[in-house]
Amino acid sequence: MKSGEIYNGWKERKSQIEIRKNFTDAVMNQIYQYEREKRKPLFDGHQLIELISTRPLSKAAVITAGAVIGLVRITFVVYAFLWC
Repeated sequence: MKSGEIYNGWKERKSQIEIRKNFTDAVMNQIYQYEREKRKPLFDGHQLIELISTRPLSKAAVITAGAVIGLVRITFVVYAFLWC
């Protein structure tokens, strides 16, 4: 079992690595700094969806707009087939 001895020796050497006392604090500070510096998008679709889904009047407006757009498309198709 020479390979087992080699592996155990490697594992023993790796377990003796010293880590600085404030290593985790430094890593977490870098993560927090990255989050603070990250730019917010110009248009946030999630906020728009939340705004529409939480207000009944907004839901009605979106449904009405969809219906109107659908009727305009149907009118255009009928016009294209009948008169062109």
